[in-house]
Amino acid sequence: MTRPPPNPATAPPLAGQHVLVTRPPGQARPLRDRLEAMGATVTTASTIRLVPPTDPRGLPRAAKRLAAYDWVVFTSVNAVERLAEALRAEGRADALRACRLAAVGPSTAEAARAHGAADCLVPPVYRGEALADSIVAATAPGERAGARVLLVQAEGARPVLRERLVAAGAEVEVAPAYAVDVNWPVRADLLEFIELGRGDWLTFTASSAARAFVQLVGPQTGGALVAAISPVTAATLSELGLPVHVVAATHSMPGLVDALTRAAARPGRRSATASRV
Repeated sequence: MTRPPPNPATAPPLAGQHVLVTRPPGQARPLRDRLEAMGATVTTASTIRLVPPTDPRGLPRAAKRLAAYDWVVFTSVNAVERLAEALRAEGRADALRACRLAAVGPSTAEAARAHGAADCLVPPVYRGEALADSIVAATAPGERAGARVLLVQAEGARPVLRERLVAAGAEVEVAPAYAVDVNWPVRADLLEFIELGRGDWLTFTASSAARAFVQLVGPQTGGALVAAISPVTAATLSELGLPVHVVAATHSMPGLVDALTRAAARPGRRSATASRV
């Protein structure tokens, strides 16, 4: 029996919207939960998988001398988790309590606090450039030259954070916590999603996920609209030949869901699902 479309007067804001989430399985759940709470149907298909960095010895070395750094800086939740693992292996699971920490966004900061961090600097805008500026501003002028910074991030991450800190006089050590690889087993599911035109939205929360998506299926959307969590991710999508219809004003999971909710409420926006019932 054909199901009637949702009643706009009573339905949740994303009812009838089918959203593809490209985050890794361990991180997709919070975004999926938020979308489903708004009424969306969600398909999860991680375009990337995390693998050890080329040199897996760098992070354990940094963990051994954590107290030597003036700042420990994280650019992702995964970076926090990998350093926490290295600290547990050293029998120093609570070592983050004594460190001066900075994180690129609130989710990353919350992960650090979950591992014992008392406080964590978060920039007002969740980008590497803003993070570097916030660290410099929070460091006393007389201490900026020669400040020792440990940067825990993905292998091959954007160099802008390190470059800005070095330009301010800091001594920056980069400890790659993980590398990102294409998740090839998900290709068949992605092709089905796209070729059948099943989706209303493709969501991307990182440039690495966008690049992997295009490697897997090319710059095609199957008629779905594309949403990016930040201008950086949006720029990557555009460079890859994918149209970008929505960029979250606040570069976070709640911000992305809010952007989709606002876009879905625009006059004339119909869901792909509704058009097929």
